[in-house]
Amino acid sequence: MRWLPRSSSVPPHRRWIADILHSGGTAHIVGADMAVNVAHIEAARRSRPRPVSWVSISIRAAALAAAKWPELRTAYLPFPWPRLYVHPVSAVTVLVERNWNGTRAVFFDTVKGAERVPVGRIDLWLRWLRHERIERVGAFRRAIRIAKLPLLVRRLLWATVQWSGRMRARYIGNIAISSVAPARFSVVQISSPVSFTVFLGPVSPDGTMRIQLFADHRLVDGLAASRILEDIGRIVNTIIVAELAAE
Repeated sequence: MRWLPRSSSVPPHRRWIADILHSGGTAHIVGADMAVNVAHIEAARRSRPRPVSWVSISIRAAALAAAKWPELRTAYLPFPWPRLYVHPVSAVTVLVERNWNGTRAVFFDTVKGAERVPVGRIDLWLRWLRHERIERVGAFRRAIRIAKLPLLVRRLLWATVQWSGRMRARYIGNIAISSVAPARFSVVQISSPVSFTVFLGPVSPDGTMRIQLFADHRLVDGLAASRILEDIGRIVNTIIVAELAAE
């Protein structure tokens, strides 16, 4: 009968999002945002034959900031007892929307030690993530494979990021850069197991960009998040500008 409600199984690309949200359910998020004048770096990146993406610039800037701010390499681990783990290098995860099985799915992969990688190479890696066949990207294959497992098995696998700082850095990172944030409005709330998440706004006609930073409140307070965000903006307008000019 047509009036009866219908239900269907959760598709794999929504299962791994549900698992991420479940894993990040214990985090307490504090946010900060600021407008950064990016006119100089916007001109520098557009002067190249193939402009470097803003996501690549943000990955590089966040990694360089993590070399100065150990908080950006820190994870709060609640199990089996509450403790903090500081990873020796940055672990930056990027979210990428891809067409998969006739629908749009958000995949993710992590780059470690991006403070030692030029922004041009990061951009090549990001282009590869966006255009390579999904089955050839190891992190994407892993997400699909895990999403097909029973719920209890998935929960047990995701529980490893609650007790192992190295596993957390390896598989989900300590900083997430989103390339799928809407261009016309800001994000007001998130739930994530990643300690820090950065969302980028569009570049306005006056050369400013709004950048949002969401942080695990167990690691930093709002003022510290604002200082980190200011430092990321400074890195973008100094170190990254010089790097683009030198390449």
